[in-house]
Amino acid sequence: MNVLFTALLSEGSIIDLDGTIWIQLALFAVAFFVFRPLIFRPMVALFEARENAIEGAKLEALRLQDEASAESEEFDLEMRRLRLQAGEERDRLRAEGKRLERTVLDRVREETDRQLSEADAKLKTEAAKLRAEIDRSVPLLAKQIASKMLNREVQ
Repeated sequence: MNVLFTALLSEGSIIDLDGTIWIQLALFAVAFFVFRPLIFRPMVALFEARENAIEGAKLEALRLQDEASAESEEFDLEMRRLRLQAGEERDRLRAEGKRLERTVLDRVREETDRQLSEADAKLKTEAAKLRAEIDRSVPLLAKQIASKMLNREVQ
C-alpha cells in the first residue's frame, strides 16, 4: 500500500487542471440544457403529478372516511330512534292487549255470573217443585210405610 501511495505522490496531483476542463464544462452545460427540457422537467413534473395524485387520493380518502363516519352516525341515530319507536309501539300494543284481556275477562265473568244466577234460580225452582211434590207424596208414603210395618192396610 505504501507503494501505491508513493506512486501517486510522485506523479503529481490526481486531477490535472488543463484546457480540457473547459471542454468538459461546455459538454456538461450543453448536456444539461439539452436534457433539462427533455428529461429533467418531465421527470420532475411526473414526480410532482404522482405526489399530487397521492395527496389527492389521501384527501379523497379522508373526505370519504369523514362522510362514512357522518353517515354511520346518522345510521346510529336513526337506529336509536327506530328502537325507541318500536319500544313505544310494543308498550302500546302490550297495554292494548291487557285492556282487551280485561274486557274479555269482564265479559266472561259477567256471562258466567249470569249463567250461575240462572242455574241457581233454576235449581231453586226445581227444588221448590220437588219439595212440593215430596210434600204431596208424604202422606201416601207414610201410609205405605205404616202398612208394611203393621202388615195391614192403614187409612
